[in-house]
Amino acid sequence: MTTVSYLVMLANILEQLMFVTLARTICDFKSSRIRYLGYFLLILTLLPVPILMNKPDFCSKEMGLILQLIYVFGRIPAYSVLFEEFSQRVLYIFLLSQWPPQIYLNICKAFIKDYELCNLIAFSADILILFLIFIYIKRKKIESMLHQIIKSLPKRLYINILLLLFIAAIFVMGETKPDHEHYYKKYILPSMMGLIVFLFSIVKISISEIEKKTTIDLLSKQVENEVKYYEKINTIYGEFRSFRHDFKNHVICLRSLIESNEKENALEYINEIEGLSSVEKKQYNTGNIIIDALLNDKNDRAAAINTKIVFSGMVPTTGISNVDLCIIMANAIDNAIEACAKDTSEKPKEINAEASFRQGYFFFKITNPIYEAVEIKSNNTITTSKSDKDRHGFGVTNILRTVQKYDGEAELSADDNKFTLDLNLVLKPEIIK
Repeated sequence: MTTVSYLVMLANILEQLMFVTLARTICDFKSSRIRYLGYFLLILTLLPVPILMNKPDFCSKEMGLILQLIYVFGRIPAYSVLFEEFSQRVLYIFLLSQWPPQIYLNICKAFIKDYELCNLIAFSADILILFLIFIYIKRKKIESMLHQIIKSLPKRLYINILLLLFIAAIFVMGETKPDHEHYYKKYILPSMMGLIVFLFSIVKISISEIEKKTTIDLLSKQVENEVKYYEKINTIYGEFRSFRHDFKNHVICLRSLIESNEKENALEYINEIEGLSSVEKKQYNTGNIIIDALLNDKNDRAAAINTKIVFSGMVPTTGISNVDLCIIMANAIDNAIEACAKDTSEKPKEINAEASFRQGYFFFKITNPIYEAVEIKSNNTITTSKSDKDRHGFGVTNILRTVQKYDGEAELSADDNKFTLDLNLVLKPEIIK
């Protein structure tokens, strides 16, 4: 057994100690009470390295196989003791520890013929890379952020990382094989199939991330609307307190005018008092106080672009949740207001909304003017000239999803410079507010 093989063993031990330290830092593993036993087991599994590399005469094939199994799989119990758990995370860390050194080794073999020296360089390179990653994490103080990222990553992404490392190892290993054509047919072609699976999986993960982002955007918008609503409530409450403060004085003045039989002055004074309070009067009576408040709020927003929301009909109070009602009506009205905002003239505009419910169905229709070309595709998606196409139509998607939830139907049309959304839903008797 050569000196280099012992250096390889020491480098392998240092590489594993660095790997365990980095894994504990990134994955937030607690420090094990029996960690020294874990380190002992880990070092014990790496001691056969010189024997496996040199294959001395006293080492039979059976003994070599046993040592090889100890070297490869002995890390699993060692990691389990070090991290005080036997879980999918530990198995993932075990698999992840296998591939980087193998990739570095295969790269070295393309330039250096000495197998032992290649192993020494591979483990040394892995130690250096792991150390640099560890220093970067500590200097940037991003441990907490990494813990959250690791916890939120889907399991299939872990599998994809392992698959990619495995494919990379296969491709790099193939370059060092003398029987390249045979190796290509046996290993590289199947690996290409794995690469295709990997790419499809990445696309699927990307779609999931886009859905998450759009959901977050929607929730952020809802929170923003809630903040505006509470600010409005606070303003109304402040006006009410101010009016209540002066109410006693107003009563004294009115009593004086009435006692003096000055009815006209008293009526005029009452009109003036009404003008002093800008507390919002109820503009809508849909039969549902939540929707009344929603329409009042949206109408104030529409007024800023010289637009008025005209509502007719009644909204049910049972059969559909208030949350789903708000998703439908808020998104529909928001889209209508956005469409009206594209008008560059000062002409007044109207958004007409109609609602009714009968024979177990809820009917809702909204019409608004449009000032750009709108194309409605067969799957009820909308194409416009809007710059942020990724976000446009998300409101319509939420509406259609809610309609589907209630076994309903939706029809979108854009004719004569008007956009119409017409839908019906099956009311569910079990939903009682």
